[in-house]
Amino acid sequence: MGLFERVQRQVIARGLIPKVISLLPLISTLCIVLGIVIIGILPFEGQYRNTYISENALMPSQAYSYFRESEWNIVRGYRSQIVELRNASAVERNAIMSEWLQQFGTKTDIYQNHETGDTLYGVFHAPRGDGTESMVLAIPWFNADGEFNVNGAALGVALARYFSRWPVWSKNIIVVFTENPKAALRSWVEAYHTSLDLTGGSIEAAIVLDFAGEGDLFDYMEIYYDGLNGELPNLDMVNIGVFTAEHEGMKVSLHGTPFDKIKEDTLFSRLKILMSSIKNSALSGVKKTYGNEAFSGWRIQSVTLRARGQNGPFDVTSFGRVPEAMFRSINNLLEKFHQSFFFYLMLAPRHFVSISSYLPSTVAISIGFALASLNSYFNNPYYTLPFFSLYTLLSILFWFVSLVVTFIVSNIFIYSPFPTILLAVNIIICLYPAILKGNAFMKDLLSYRLRSTAFLFMSLLLTSLLMVNFPLAFGMGLLSFPMTQVKTITSDTPTISRTRVKNSVLLLVSNPFIATWLFSLLCDNEFSGLDVFERLVSASRELGCWTWLVLCVGWWTPWLLVAISALDTVKLSNDSEDFKKQQ
Repeated sequence: MGLFERVQRQVIARGLIPKVISLLPLISTLCIVLGIVIIGILPFEGQYRNTYISENALMPSQAYSYFRESEWNIVRGYRSQIVELRNASAVERNAIMSEWLQQFGTKTDIYQNHETGDTLYGVFHAPRGDGTESMVLAIPWFNADGEFNVNGAALGVALARYFSRWPVWSKNIIVVFTENPKAALRSWVEAYHTSLDLTGGSIEAAIVLDFAGEGDLFDYMEIYYDGLNGELPNLDMVNIGVFTAEHEGMKVSLHGTPFDKIKEDTLFSRLKILMSSIKNSALSGVKKTYGNEAFSGWRIQSVTLRARGQNGPFDVTSFGRVPEAMFRSINNLLEKFHQSFFFYLMLAPRHFVSISSYLPSTVAISIGFALASLNSYFNNPYYTLPFFSLYTLLSILFWFVSLVVTFIVSNIFIYSPFPTILLAVNIIICLYPAILKGNAFMKDLLSYRLRSTAFLFMSLLLTSLLMVNFPLAFGMGLLSFPMTQVKTITSDTPTISRTRVKNSVLLLVSNPFIATWLFSLLCDNEFSGLDVFERLVSASRELGCWTWLVLCVGWWTPWLLVAISALDTVKLSNDSEDFKKQQ
């Protein structure tokens, strides 16, 4: 206690508190820089770890795989008939596939949904199991690019036939054929857990097959593992996919790494995959959906295996050996996946960083917003006023009204999306500080309090979000931080015209919709025009993705408070009646 008192006296004697308060804008900015630096150093040697199998029971590729050339003719036979179903209706395709599955003892049923189409699924009951656990093999008829999944469907039924001949299974095997890997597969997963009569127990893991085309060969395999709302499969699920594929001699790609770049293990290649990992996870459900995302939310470990290229050294049976070996590994588990990491970022198929390494970056950004809130509260002539003053209560009221408005608008746009109107309205709001010059709408004290409330809310939001969806929290923190530089404008503000223009520019670049739109256009060639908004709404409506709601309620709400605070104000005089009432 005595030491604390001596330190307190020295702090007061040296006037450190006023100095620190005056440096709050700089410290806040340095926190953002620190957050970027923490992410930037992760690809350096010594900052990441090599992947490994935590669940010893998995033992990937320890057993000989029998899905080889003997199965080739069976796959080709199924494929020759599936090719003829390209233009057939879903009812016709499902009827033929159901007949094939029933031939080797698989119980089948049709899940009907008038919005997403019919989904065929079959359950093969494990001869050594108690029927309480299952594994899913999902095959969309059309993949994320709209291509007819010929080889994927042929492999799916051939693998189901092959699995039915093995007596080793302790978990049921469910084979699912859906129209697409997005809404159709997601609706089946929801129905499986709520309303379906034919079930196979708790789903432990799921593998989605994507092998479009009619040829036998492919160049390499790409693994997709991003889930909705920041959810990732257990790292061991990804690892056994990578280990099994590499055991078969295949090259494995993550996040669109080109074939000729897969072998690279440089600082730049690791940084590129890391940033792609953050971007793709933040936009999961908004970008193309490959199927594994449909299983998010039910503790189902899922990945999508996609064959790339057409002229490589690997044939269709090589591709089939990967899900076979993965199923055999998962079949060994006596309990759910729990040993390895559920929060991680991949730098390469064999390199990753855990949550303890990357989480401090968003914590630093969150602290930056908290310090910006303190700066707006203390660095003005009214810091001596009580916290619970009239203007503080007004700022809280503005926040609550903005919260309600943004929530209502977000739900309206889910059912009636008009992205052009939304973008135009936000651009107009950004320009108001420069257009409505000379018109004082409020006291400058309210302007300070509005920004203080907005930044505090943003800090709390990021702190809550970073544990659930780190990529989204990190991206929102970086893109929205320019609004902390918005200034209060009074009649005696120096370079007042320049400040108005600066405020408008800062509001433009930090607006949730404008920033998201520009980011999607500049950083991902999958988006064009304003389709990012349609995809955000579609992901919310069809997949239950939270990103649209977080952007509206979480980011737009504080931004609106900052936009209001950027309007011209009238200075509250120290000897005025209003000031005396606040005291």
